[in-house]
Amino acid sequence: MLIPPITPFTLIAIDPGLNNIGIAIYTLQLNPFRILSIDAQTLKEDRVCEDSYYSEEGVIDRYSKRKRMVSALMKVVSAHPPAYFISESPFFDRRKPSSFAILTEVLVDIQDSVRELDDRIHMSFISPQSAKKSLGVAGIKGKEIVREALSQQAELIPLLRPSLDQLDEHAIDSVVVGYSFIETYFKEERQTDGQ
Repeated sequence: MLIPPITPFTLIAIDPGLNNIGIAIYTLQLNPFRILSIDAQTLKEDRVCEDSYYSEEGVIDRYSKRKRMVSALMKVVSAHPPAYFISESPFFDRRKPSSFAILTEVLVDIQDSVRELDDRIHMSFISPQSAKKSLGVAGIKGKEIVREALSQQAELIPLLRPSLDQLDEHAIDSVVVGYSFIETYFKEERQTDGQ
């Protein structure tokens, strides 16, 4: 069991990436345990407008992209200071090994930035398989499977802002990452409080 934070509190879950970062901002309370709201969005690299020394005229290299995306994410984290910051962990696909390397670089930058912001924030990683398992679809491939399984979670759907049909795959994955963490680490509180 993790040390319970003061309630209500914020949990931020992400689906990390170089070009897109899905973000779910959960507002939670303890005693009784409740999910109060879930705000989800996707940061898209081509829409992250930031005047900084990282951006170059017409050419954005991988390092610059990472820095721009992490900077945009940290603005969200600063606006909604979390007690918990949860990320989907990198998945190694032998057909695309460079994707694992890039995602690892992104996560190192994110982890360093969160620690720099507030080293008291609890950080955890959830594997893609564990996230899908929380919805009962582990081992089944496809993004639409995850969307459909999430739509069956009656307690979550009314709490989502914007609604599920307005979320892209990255925002949906971040919601599922947060839900998986809650199911795993707040299981006792959920059972005690009847959820």
